[in-house]
Amino acid sequence: MNVICLDAEFTEAEELLELSMFNQSGEEFYHSYYRPEKSGKWRTDIHHITPEMVKDKPTFASCRDEIEKLLAAADVITGFAVGNDIRVLRHSGIESIDDQKVLDVKDMFWYMHGRESMSPFAVPSLLTCANALGLQFEESEAHAASVDTEFTLKCFNILFDEYCSAADDDSQKDLSAMSRHIDEAIAKFVEESAAGFVMVFKTGDQYKLKFSRILDTETRQPMLQVAVADRYKAEYELKKLLKKKEVPDKFATYRLTSALLDTIRNYHNVYDAEESAWCKKIVRNLSRLSL
Repeated sequence: MNVICLDAEFTEAEELLELSMFNQSGEEFYHSYYRPEKSGKWRTDIHHITPEMVKDKPTFASCRDEIEKLLAAADVITGFAVGNDIRVLRHSGIESIDDQKVLDVKDMFWYMHGRESMSPFAVPSLLTCANALGLQFEESEAHAASVDTEFTLKCFNILFDEYCSAADDDSQKDLSAMSRHIDEAIAKFVEESAAGFVMVFKTGDQYKLKFSRILDTETRQPMLQVAVADRYKAEYELKKLLKKKEVPDKFATYRLTSALLDTIRNYHNVYDAEESAWCKKIVRNLSRLSL
């Protein structure tokens, strides 16, 4: 299987400055710096690439065909938080990358070492993960594409070996199975994280709604609480339903009738991944819903 591990450095405007690619055996078969065509200045405090270093280098566009062919031949593309690199490569005109199977080392680390203690969306840095796996990786070495790719690949191989050692069935000892199990575990985490409660608190003749993953009863007991499969969907649907009853200039505060309280009391929903993601985006990005 042709596994390509890569890391890219780029400007704030997402013009590529450097790209490194390793094969699974640990050989760096591609490395180049690039001269950006639009960005004249960029921060150098992380990757230490200065305009002077790349002023005589080729543009990424002039190397694109070669990179396209190399990536098109991959069976699996990996990297650490590799989605960022893939996004920049895609925006830079690499089309074949959309068709490639991607396995993020960040997700591999979470699956093998972090499922009981962290969110898959809060995995620590490559430096932290590498050291946790017993690799000697120093901060002074990090953020150069070749070095980051080398250590990412070492993490990849360690984690894949750990996965294979833990697998009972030989048919599961491959990257496709690991990728599938990671996707299933992340989907389960997201579904479980969406579950929660709708709580109603009474203040005088008004009612305050709160949507939470856990019951918050230490400071104040809600007059009404309802368990829901998807609290983001609940927040979207109930706020939409109650919009005309909202008290002006008071967030999530309503004047409710007994019938509406019964509606909340009897409310339930079913988790759907796409619906949940859509509702979550709305309720998190808007301080007040205008529905």
